[in-house]
Amino acid sequence: IKSESYINYLPTTLFFRYGNNTRNYMVRVGDYHTLVPEEYEEEIGVQEIVQHPEYRPDNSDYDIALVRLQGPHEQCTRFSAHVLPACLPFRRERPQKASNCYITGWGDTGRAYSRTLQEAAIPLIPKRICEERYHTKFTGRMLCAGSLHGQKQIDSCQGDSGGPLMCERPGNIWVVYGVTSWGYG
Repeated sequence: IKSESYINYLPTTLFFRYGNNTRNYMVRVGDYHTLVPEEYEEEIGVQEIVQHPEYRPDNSDYDIALVRLQGPHEQCTRFSAHVLPACLPFRRERPQKASNCYITGWGDTGRAYSRTLQEAAIPLIPKRICEERYHTKFTGRMLCAGSLHGQKQIDSCQGDSGGPLMCERPGNIWVVYGVTSWGYG
C-alpha cells in the first residue's frame, strides 16, 4: 500500500511586496539553492491569501496569514525526504525555554539576498525582556527570539518575513510556533 500526504495551507505574514493579488505569487517547496533546479523542488500557485481580521500594521499585531495553495481537490504538494511537514502547536502551547528552535530564510545577508537557504539556531527571549525593550510594539500575542547581547548576533534577515520559527518537541517532532514578522537585525 502506498500512501501520500499533501499540504495545501502555509502560514506566513502580511508583508505583501506585490499586493494581495494571488496571481503575483508562487510558492516554491523543496528548494535549497534558488539558481539550481533540484529534482524535489516544486512551484505551486497561490489560490487564496487569508489575512487575520485583526491585523494592525502600526505595530504588526496579528501579523499572520494563511496561504492556500492551488491544486486539484485541494491536494497540492507531496511530502518527500526533502519536503516534510511541521506540526502546529496545541492550543495555548508555548515552546519551552530550552527548546531547540530554528529560523530559516533567503533574506539579505548584508551583501545581497542569499541564493541558498539559510538557517540559524535561535534562542527564545522571555516576554518580559521584550516588553521592556520594545514597549507597545511587542504584544502578548508575539514570541520573541534572537540574541540581544554578545558578539554573535542571531536574528532573521531583511526579506525573511513569513519564514518559520520552528522548535523541536521530544521525539524529533517539529512545531511551527510562529513566523518572522519584524525585528531590528
